[in-house]
Amino acid sequence: MQKGNAAYIKKMNLKLILKCVMNEHCTTRANISKKLALSKPTVSALVDQLLDEDWIYETGDGEASINGGRKPVNLMFNPEKGYIIGIDIGGTSVASGITDLNGKVCAYRDFPTQVNLEHELFKGIKQSVESMKQELGIDEAKILGVGVGVPGITNVKEGTVKEAPALKWKDFPIRERLKEVFDLPIYIDNDVNISALGEHWKGVGRNRKNLIYIAIGTGIGSGIMINGKLYRGSNYSAGEIGYLVTDRMHAKNYHPVYAGYGFLESVASGSSIGKQLSERLGRTVSAKEAFSLYQKKELTALEVIDFAIENLSLGIANYVSLFDPELIILGGGVSGSYHIIRQKMAVIMKRYTPRECEVVLTTFGKEAGIVGAVALFLKEFDTLIDI
Repeated sequence: MQKGNAAYIKKMNLKLILKCVMNEHCTTRANISKKLALSKPTVSALVDQLLDEDWIYETGDGEASINGGRKPVNLMFNPEKGYIIGIDIGGTSVASGITDLNGKVCAYRDFPTQVNLEHELFKGIKQSVESMKQELGIDEAKILGVGVGVPGITNVKEGTVKEAPALKWKDFPIRERLKEVFDLPIYIDNDVNISALGEHWKGVGRNRKNLIYIAIGTGIGSGIMINGKLYRGSNYSAGEIGYLVTDRMHAKNYHPVYAGYGFLESVASGSSIGKQLSERLGRTVSAKEAFSLYQKKELTALEVIDFAIENLSLGIANYVSLFDPELIILGGGVSGSYHIIRQKMAVIMKRYTPRECEVVLTTFGKEAGIVGAVALFLKEFDTLIDI
């Protein structure tokens, strides 16, 4: 066997053993050997290496075998082996957090986006991270890197944002700018993509190989997981569900609510619902108030939101027919009103799909983007952890 092949096999076995310890939460050398079909000497040597490098630790004694004899020593994953910085740059706020290797958010900060967008955005990110590091007292060497989500089409290879209307960015060199702040590996992707990764890693999408995450807020976007892998498309713009045309007649007179937004967003996003109702009622109405009026059966709100529900349901039905996912996960501000529109959506989707698909709400709150950004880093960076 060539030396290079031997090193590769060793690293792959280390990853398998570490993943086994992580998945089992508490296991033994003997169980690992049996589960992975590796020899006991091989497992013992690699476990010793993981112990020396602090990836795992020994704890207590396991149960004795039925034949008596020495009790096996339990092995557990050490989530404090390293930490990761997660950053979610949104159109409204910039959230940042530091997590351990299990995705536990150990510290969290946020600040408004728009007032800081021109000059103070990256300075604010640096100040937030420095504040969290000081709070946690983390050794700099333990921070492995940075994961970042942005609300726009992102070239993940080049680290540039091709277009992000909410941030007024076009061909923006975000990785280059972040390199001025962090001397660490940095991985960047669309914010909805990282939300899909976060749900797949630690959320309601765990143990599902095929899922769609749809965020309904200022715009409408989606992240697509196929066979456990994020699908980005040939130009990194897969999942732009907001551009779906769900009403041919209305599409003839379609004019974007904002430049860079698509037809479905123009009729079913939170911002468009609020805008349409504001124009028709002659006063400013937020999406939240719009759904409150809808519950009170205010006629104009009924017309606007019923039309939005119909188009949104058709868009999601198209996804179900096209991708046959195990699960559809809804996030974003409008998802908070899902209980109001759930039944109508289900009826429309059932009518137009070959089979029913479970639709659920995201399991995360304000920390969703942080967990997703960390999941992105662990997916892309070559560590022993394989999520």
